[in-house]
Amino acid sequence: MKKANLLNDLNGSQWLFWTDTLYITSFSPDATHPLRKEHGAMKPPELMAEIISFFTKREELVLDPFAGVGGTLLGAALTKRRAVGYELNPRWVEIYRQVQRDYVVQQGKLVPRSMVTARQGEDIKAPLYQGDCLALMTGLEPASVDAVITDPPYGCHHRVTGFPGETNFSMFNEGDPRDFANAADYDAFFTLMERFGREAWRVLKPGRYLVMIVGDRYLKGEFFPLGFRVAEKMRQVGFKLKGVRLWSNKATQRPLKPYAVYTSFVPNITHQNILILRKEA
Repeated sequence: MKKANLLNDLNGSQWLFWTDTLYITSFSPDATHPLRKEHGAMKPPELMAEIISFFTKREELVLDPFAGVGGTLLGAALTKRRAVGYELNPRWVEIYRQVQRDYVVQQGKLVPRSMVTARQGEDIKAPLYQGDCLALMTGLEPASVDAVITDPPYGCHHRVTGFPGETNFSMFNEGDPRDFANAADYDAFFTLMERFGREAWRVLKPGRYLVMIVGDRYLKGEFFPLGFRVAEKMRQVGFKLKGVRLWSNKATQRPLKPYAVYTSFVPNITHQNILILRKEA
């Protein structure tokens, strides 16, 4: 007798593929990229669609509390899931809503609305609300969400190191203490993450997953495993760390830089951690 799939709509081979801890993709910029690229840390909707497809069934509800320009919400549209997002920065909310106006889903892809007839495309329906996720999440009922999938701000690391030559790290809300990226130091950042984790725990249904995309850092001459530090904070809240997938998107990887060449080892960090955490009864 075939075993019932209680988590998603995948078959056995699709499930097995997703258990590989190395997750190498080649997602080129999609049709919405010209609008969404203003946000420097946006994730490919195709990536988010693959994550959503593993951790939910069709029509289940996905929450992204740090939605940015809506990568998770677009992934939900591609996979026919319901979704809701929160975002502190009104500019990112504005961009996402423009994407909603200008694009539709057709045959599993995001395409300009102007290129299809009304009957050919499906609207992007997931709402994105502007505001502080820690406040907005309190309006959700306990155990009402099937998956929390998000790419949170990484705390004060950009403020510490800086990217003077980059133009695409404009994610911050300057001076707003509600923005995790404005945390004074990592202790303050982890305090905010703990508050977030408690709310995520409250709104998730038992047995379901919190999935977080978190990059590691190189800070003050030392590798800083931020992903595992965040995972440990979520474990303290009550989540079980079920695994980590190391994601690297080769299509958009920046050229390697010769940090400390001929002197000492300094890594080019080309992966991000997909932390897989479960609310177990």
